[in-house]
Formats: sequence, structure tokens, C-alpha cells
Amino acid sequence: MQRKKWIATLFTGLVFMAANNFTAKADMAANAVIPIVAPPPFEQQIGPGAGMGKEFSQTGPDFSAGTGDQVVAFAKQFLGNPYVYGGTSLTSGADCSGFVLSVYKQFGINLPRTSEDQGEAGVDVGGIENARPGDVVSYIGHIGIYIGQNQLIHASGPKDGIKISSVDFMPIVSVRRVLGN
Repeated sequence: MQRKKWIATLFTGLVFMAANNFTAKADMAANAVIPIVAPPPFEQQIGPGAGMGKEFSQTGPDFSAGTGDQVVAFAKQFLGNPYVYGGTSLTSGADCSGFVLSVYKQFGINLPRTSEDQGEAGVDVGGIENARPGDVVSYIGHIGIYIGQNQLIHASGPKDGIKISSVDFMPIVSVRRVLGN
């Protein structure tokens, strides 16, 4: 009986949280800044598929790190790793937003899950001409990390996986800065 009561309480809480999140999101202004919240402590990736791609060279986030160049250097470790729709694993596969989310998570930055929501996170820099390494570049239905010199690292698709492309390979929707420096 106690277990049923606990499950009912948990379910009610989840429904309440989901409803409040939906209402809050609906009330946000178009130019609102989405707050960035640090994730829980790093946990090493394990399970099926672990080790299928290039592995991490660091064991956890360095919270003193976080420059754009450090984000780019970390992201480049995974060049050639697979694209997996809905994936968030830097080693066994990620889609575009899962790649961006997982890279920034290593630096203590918790981004939204979808490319559309990530394209609204942080602060607008006013266009690609103001972009710095580590900025998030958003397209319609796609997202990646600006690495400098008009290039982008992103989880391109099933054929190419994680790769570097020209930043203007598609029309840019927004360029957002999610790092403080």
C-alpha cells in the first residue's frame, strides 16, 4: 500500500512539473534568455555502444575551463564519430542537438535538448560576423558549434557523422553565446 501511495505522489509531482514547465515556456518572450544551469556531477558513460567511437580524453568536466577554444578542442576529439538520431553519446552516437548538449555538459553547462530550444539559449551575438569559437550556430532544424574561421563542428547526419563544415552551408537562424567568457 505504501508503495502505491509513493508512486501516485511521484506521478502527481511529475505531472505538476511538466504542466508548469509548459506554461512557463509558453509565457517566455521571444528574446528571453534561457538560464543555463550546471548539471549534476559527471558520470562516466557506460553501457551498450560505449567505446564504439573516439573516447573522452578527460574524465570529467573542468569547471575552471570553459573558454570557446577549450570547448572547440574538446568537441574536435569526436570528429568522425557516428550520427545517431535522438542520441546524446559523444562516443557511440549523437544527433546535432545531442552533440551540442553533450559537449557543453562537460563544461558544466546544461542546454535544452532540441536544436530549436538551443538556438534560443544564452545571448544573441548579432550575427555570424560577431561569432567567437564556442558560440552555438542555429539553423532551421539543425545546430552546431562555431570553431572559428567560418567553420562549424556538428553532427551532420548518418552518412557523415560528426564533422566540420563551412558555417554557411545552410541559412543561419541565430548565433548564441552560452559561455560567459
